[in-house]
Amino acid sequence: MLRKMLSLLILLHCITLTSGSFLIAQTIYHPEKLGPQDYNFKTVDSPGLYHEVDNGNFVTWVNNSGLVSQQYIGIDGNMHTAVLLKHGWKVIDVPEATNTAGTNANSEGQIALTYCGADGVAHLAIWKEGQYSYVNDPCPAEYTYGVAVGINDWGLVTSYIVDSNGISFACVGSPIFPNRGAVFGFPGAVGTIPIMTNDLGVTVGAYWDAQGVQHGFVHRMIGDVFVSVDFPGASNSWVQGIDDEGIMNGSAQLNANGNWAGFEIIGGHIEDWNKPGAVQTDLFVITNDLRVAGLYQSADGVWHGFVATPK
Repeated sequence: MLRKMLSLLILLHCITLTSGSFLIAQTIYHPEKLGPQDYNFKTVDSPGLYHEVDNGNFVTWVNNSGLVSQQYIGIDGNMHTAVLLKHGWKVIDVPEATNTAGTNANSEGQIALTYCGADGVAHLAIWKEGQYSYVNDPCPAEYTYGVAVGINDWGLVTSYIVDSNGISFACVGSPIFPNRGAVFGFPGAVGTIPIMTNDLGVTVGAYWDAQGVQHGFVHRMIGDVFVSVDFPGASNSWVQGIDDEGIMNGSAQLNANGNWAGFEIIGGHIEDWNKPGAVQTDLFVITNDLRVAGLYQSADGVWHGFVATPK
């Protein structure tokens, strides 16, 4: 999935590129009650979607109230972000921006949007109910701002940033306090890519080692604690979603064909989690009420967004 983030950064041309006990979630849920068989699935594809491939430009999210957001490549070849409202899809691209990269919506309905300004630099805006707030970069000025990848209910934006040596790091901060976000990277990693941060300050994502292998990670802000996560038998693993109970999901590359499968982590237990009938599954988020969103590849080779709701 490193190729996914690199693909995103290439399209947005203004963007430059322990302790195992921490994985134990404080939750009453049981893995056998949260399998795909316990969910209703709905395909969600924006009408403007053109490149239906899983390369980092196509992402589907859902928030705690069921608001779906989707980032995709349109028929014009540019990146767009849309939300699925009661009356249908609405594109929420930043006005006059050629490319707009989005995130999940938090419980307030806020979505962080990264766009290229007239100065050719990546900037941040927050969308909510049709209104745009143009905000400051929350990350320290000595880093090049890359792209916002998530926003939590406190309004903290998780971002991908790059230092002067081209090494990528995670940054979590509030646009209210510009240039004061917390920066961290997995110890000894060649690069770190964050995906999202929950309301308790726990960030998930991926890092890659000197051999180019991708591993999932979990980072707790308090104590600066890291945990590496690898799906058993996988060549590459990413953790991409976490709720406030500590239930996580993500994706792993499992075979020589490079196919991806979803997985879920509950109470330190990890198991596969895939959309029934799909060739491949890529999970991006799990909400506090256990909604799941991601992508799946159908038998014809086309990727689609989906939202799964507990029965």
